[in-house]
Amino acid sequence: MTATDARGIQFVLFKIGVETYAIEIGETQEVLRYLQPRKIPHAPPHVLGVINLRGQIIPIVGLREKFSLESVSPDAETRIIVTTAAGKLTGIVCDAVERVVFIPVKNIEENPDFANAETGTSIRGVAHIEGDNGVIFLLSLPNITAETPSASV
Repeated sequence: MTATDARGIQFVLFKIGVETYAIEIGETQEVLRYLQPRKIPHAPPHVLGVINLRGQIIPIVGLREKFSLESVSPDAETRIIVTTAAGKLTGIVCDAVERVVFIPVKNIEENPDFANAETGTSIRGVAHIEGDNGVIFLLSLPNITAETPSASV
């Protein structure tokens, strides 16, 4: 579900290292302070485990691990963004949540041609905000959560 109006599409911006990433607000259920997930035996390295969220078991994906970045210990800014994609709840761990913004459709570009098979599946496109020289990577949640144990909405 895309939250679009005259201002553009609404996204939640967050950090992983120095890079800014975004997911559509319609794919976001809530943002939690970091909770230590319980490990799942034989899970892929980016699946950090599961948490119990008000009686519902939610798998947790570490984006640093998914993107082959150096792992860091959680701190006061670390958050879990509970997302919903393809009817499946998944938590994604980020270093910090920045803000919610509208990005004009004209500032969003489909996945760049230089993306390789691995990054092309996780990143659906790039965007920028007027007056800011930075690049925002737009995540493809269904692809990030594809190998994650299921928790239905």
